[in-house]
Order: sequence, then structure tokens, then C-alpha cells
Amino acid sequence: MNRKTILSLILFGSMIFGLASQAINLPEIVSTSQLEPKTRKFNPSFAMDGRLNTSWVEGALGDGIGESLTIKYKEPVNFQNLSIYNGFGDPKLWGANNRVKKMKLKTEDGTEEIITLKDRLSLQTIELKKEISSKEVSLTILEVYKGTRKDNTSIAEMAFHSTQSGSILIAPKNTWAIGKWKTESNIAKISLHNDGTCEMGYETAKMLCTWTESGKIVVVNLEATLPLTNTDRLELRFKGDQENPKIEINGKHLFVVNRDEV
Repeated sequence: MNRKTILSLILFGSMIFGLASQAINLPEIVSTSQLEPKTRKFNPSFAMDGRLNTSWVEGALGDGIGESLTIKYKEPVNFQNLSIYNGFGDPKLWGANNRVKKMKLKTEDGTEEIITLKDRLSLQTIELKKEISSKEVSLTILEVYKGTRKDNTSIAEMAFHSTQSGSILIAPKNTWAIGKWKTESNIAKISLHNDGTCEMGYETAKMLCTWTESGKIVVVNLEATLPLTNTDRLELRFKGDQENPKIEINGKHLFVVNRDEV
């Protein structure tokens, strides 16, 4: 057995052990309330399901001040960092709904910390004052950034940084798509981030978006219709070569590398 084979077996074994550990200690997630419309679900489990297109939304009257998520593990987990996508995960509704501005983290042994979040959809990682070991953690909404149309407060995704407690949304693998691009006619620009979020347009007229892989295609979901393509869904395909890369948009338009950073 050669060195490469042995290394592969070690890595495979470590991965299986890690997955088994997570499966044994998967959390139960409950909330004091959840929005329950007839057509969609906004369960508390959606805050830790690894997907941006699902979100927990509290269902109390008003802005949701005092509403909370509680995460319960079978065994204690150790963590000192919290990763979070603040607000509703669908970019079309992110600005319409409230986002968390301040929340209180509390464990079953009485440890408390006030966390302040930025008003953005992209990934935020919060370092706590000390490492925490706990079987139960609650997060209570204290203050919000107001939505433009709704009073409901949302959390798209969150995770504690611990090998036992799961992982945050995995970033797309298409490294060619990470960066800043513009259409050849310079009508629109897109900035794609490696946490699965993006922005389309310029500082004076910019919309949020999210992106994921679908085979050889990167799918971008915008919060509104883009005039250039007359759609809120873009399918990006790689064209050209490494020296002169281009991205085809919906089979009709081309993005080129934004070298002048306009």
C-alpha cells in the first residue's frame, strides 16, 4: 500500500468519524414562535439546515423583540464563534423583513453575552468573549433593523464553530466565479462572494442576490428583475480561457473580468 493510498484512507476515515459525531449529537431546535402562513413554512430548524433559501421567521405580534431560538444538544458542545446569515435568506424579501440588530446568547448554566450584528445578508462570524461548553443555547432578539414592508424578524442560517455541532452553509466550488465582473457593454456589474451571497449593480443602484452551483452552471437569484436580462434568475457558464475568461449569462450576454474596477 503506497503513501498516497494510506493518506486517502486516513482522510476518508476522519471524514466518516466527523460525520458520525455530528449525527450522534444533532441538535433539537425550538422557538418561542414561528410564522405560520398557509403556503410556506418558517420552522426554527430552518435556521440551522445549511441552506440560505430557508429561514426561521418569528411569528409574534410586532417586531419579535423577546422571541428566541433554543438549540438543545444531547451532549455538550464547545464553541467560541457563531456564524450567521442575518435576516431572510431570499434576497427578494431580505429588505422587506426585519433583521436582528442585537440578541442575547444564554446557556443553561447562566452564561450570557449580548451580540450585535451588522445589517447585511452576507456571512458574519462573531467571536465570543470566552469559549463556551454547553448542551443548551438560546438566542433572544433584543433589537432589530426594520424591514420596509413587514414586522417579522428572520434568521436565514447560523452555526456554532464546533466539530460536534455541524457546519455553516458550504461555499460554492466554482472558483472562477469568485470576483468582480461586468457586462461587455458595462450595463451591469456583479460581485460574487465565496459565502454564497452577491450584489448586482453599482453603489447607487445595487440589489442583493445569492448563488449556488448546479452542475457546470452557477445559478444567481436576484431580489428584483434585472433590466438587462428581463429576469431575476441568471445562469452563468464559463467561456474563454484563463487569460481571457468570460462568463455567458443566460446564453445571451457576456461578463468579462472587471479589471478597471468601474
